[in-house]
Amino acid sequence: MSKINTVAIIGGGVSGLSAGGLLSRKGIKVRLFEANEKLGGSCANTDIGGYTFHDGALYLAFPGILEHVFERLGLDRSSLPPLRKITASQTTMLPDGTVVTFGDGLDVAIKRHGKANKDQLQKELDRMLKKWEPVYRLFADDILLHPLSLWRLVAKGWRHLPKLRGSVASEINRLFSDEAVRAAMSGTTLYAGKPPQQMPVQSILGLVTMLIEGFYLPEGGMGKIPEALSRALKNNGGEIFLNSKTKKIVIKNGHVRGVEVEGQGLVEVDAVISTVSGMVTYGSLLNDEDVPNRMHRKAQNAPLSHKAVVIQLGLSNKVHVPSHSNSILPMIDEQYQVFVPNKDEVKWLIYTVPTVTMPELAPQNRSIIEMYPPIEQDIPADDWNKQGKERIFESALKALSRIHDLDIAVKRVLSPKDFQDRMHHYKGAIYGLSPTADLRAQFPHVSPIAGLFQAGQTTYPGYGVSSAAMSGILAAEKLMETEKM
Repeated sequence: MSKINTVAIIGGGVSGLSAGGLLSRKGIKVRLFEANEKLGGSCANTDIGGYTFHDGALYLAFPGILEHVFERLGLDRSSLPPLRKITASQTTMLPDGTVVTFGDGLDVAIKRHGKANKDQLQKELDRMLKKWEPVYRLFADDILLHPLSLWRLVAKGWRHLPKLRGSVASEINRLFSDEAVRAAMSGTTLYAGKPPQQMPVQSILGLVTMLIEGFYLPEGGMGKIPEALSRALKNNGGEIFLNSKTKKIVIKNGHVRGVEVEGQGLVEVDAVISTVSGMVTYGSLLNDEDVPNRMHRKAQNAPLSHKAVVIQLGLSNKVHVPSHSNSILPMIDEQYQVFVPNKDEVKWLIYTVPTVTMPELAPQNRSIIEMYPPIEQDIPADDWNKQGKERIFESALKALSRIHDLDIAVKRVLSPKDFQDRMHHYKGAIYGLSPTADLRAQFPHVSPIAGLFQAGQTTYPGYGVSSAAMSGILAAEKLMETEKM
């Protein structure tokens, strides 16, 4: 096998930029092709009328993993965009008027008619962390920093395997006695697109992460992360091509030989790292005869995440809310209702106000609100049109207007079709693979095709900005290990 001199990276999100940055640092010629006019993918920003909106990622979890990414790229901590902790994490209002607020760390406040048992809650929080913090540390400090290995997971985490049984709902009900606390705790996990009764218990690690380490925003918005990664790639001699959609991965004699790129034709390379979803890589970027049957099946049977309509408002006024994330939710046994759309009104609200944490994302004394109303999941992404978006927008705005005065300066509404066509999310699925999917549903870094490697959110370690960036690092390391350098 000949030496690898040139590698094509398909996709300019954080996984592609990380992979390209590592390879170029090792002296390999990198050509990165991004279909859009800007880098970052779901970790990018869009500026409209002085308001900085996020294109997908709402916050940064597992900041330690991102530091590992920067270290492997040879960058010191000062290269990492300054991070601001979200100290007012989430406030949940419940049907009986109880309000539960998560502050910084274990600061959980309950406001209700009658007295809350703070001592009992503190004991239950301590018990939760005693049980789950070792699991969190195992994943954050070890498992997620290496390629997926069931042997490694069992060898290092066998003591914790009995904990990984049941659902988020059953675990929260075991840990906490207060019904309001149960509802608020499970509410922090609803981002996964399923009610807590249908989420595997390991999804509780998102809640544990918030309590132990917290969530963060890079100063200037999430787009500052890909901005820093792209500088590293360019400084090492890597080439970045925007508005350059990859049409095909070219295979000859069982080995990658190049990529066909719009506007450039055939670009010959020695290997490819694809960071678009595994469903797209094996479903459309390769000719059918080049794809092994098992990868066809894997792509066709991939458990997709939910689709979403995202409403982003830039307000001329300042809204006063207690937390970065705010919600009106039913009790835990009824939280399936959050995902049931109502044509007349939105009863249950989940929305974020990023200007609580970072006021400079909007002009002075103004606010940004991002909403996520429920939608019909069986509507194909291609069937969403302007009228459908407007109907969802009006019903959501009506519900939000009952709580806040809204002087709208600018708005942006993204439908599943927008996520599919403009941001290249497979079938409009907001995360690609479901965050609750079994690890075996993820696509391997090393493909069955010589010279082809996979990274990104559908590849281990999967969902999230830090994890996606680490996926790019792991794919690049596998390429250098597998191919003769």
